[in-house]
Amino acid sequence: MVYRIGIVGSDNSHAITFSQIANGIDRENYVPGFKATHLFGFDEARNREVAEKGGIENIVSDVNEMIGNIDVAFVEFRHGGLHLEYAKPFIENRIPVFVDKPLAATVADAEKIIELAKEKQTLLTSFSTLRFTDAVQELKKIFKNEEPVFLSVLGPGDLESEYGGLIFYGVHCAEIFNEVAGTGVREIYATVKNKNIVATLFHEKLIGTVKIAPEMPYVFSLEGLTKKTHFSAKVDSKDCYKKGMMRIKEMLDNKRWILSGEEMLEPVAIVKAIEESIRESSRKPVLQS
Repeated sequence: MVYRIGIVGSDNSHAITFSQIANGIDRENYVPGFKATHLFGFDEARNREVAEKGGIENIVSDVNEMIGNIDVAFVEFRHGGLHLEYAKPFIENRIPVFVDKPLAATVADAEKIIELAKEKQTLLTSFSTLRFTDAVQELKKIFKNEEPVFLSVLGPGDLESEYGGLIFYGVHCAEIFNEVAGTGVREIYATVKNKNIVATLFHEKLIGTVKIAPEMPYVFSLEGLTKKTHFSAKVDSKDCYKKGMMRIKEMLDNKRWILSGEEMLEPVAIVKAIEESIRESSRKPVLQS
């Protein structure tokens, strides 16, 4: 079976990346079983660019034109504040949805997307493709087999990003942290200097840090410590989009979520707790009960 993809949101570079993988233009990362067929976006010139580079035949003026003509929607807007609105019509029509990072710009919107998908029994996933990189998966395996003590993740991000603040890029670090340690962050305390952030994460199994800076080189790295092993590595993202596409195909083939609602929600909650801790100079719970 070939799954027809509708790309929703053309402003993100991932709209081109995923459509090129699906349509075999990116031969190195090609994942069989997909075809990007439809595209929606706000800017006509950008839509034409994405369609041309991604080999997409149909540009639509209303996302509802995709319903009945696609098998999965990729919600790709850079601003997570648009994700609930544009994921909703597909979820309500039980069309599987991949929401590119972040799932949403707020915890409330993220919860609404997850709750609606559960209510409508619609396949849903959302992730940073960095979750599936070799270094992250290697440290995850170590933590699974040995008792973890400490975890640190470092990457770029900007509190003042026009795409919703820290959530736009800071969520990468939160997703890496959760992928390695699992869910279970209970409280966060964050500090900032010259827009550079250090957050201490109190996880139920360990203590960790997330370090995010807007002016650092584009690099992600992680460090982990167990009672037996020290691990440190840069995150190589060269084939992360291919791995992400393979996970989406796994969801569609097996007709089951590949991440739980909690696993999709907690990275958003972590980033929002970091922002709140910075504003109030206090320790903040990740999710309010």
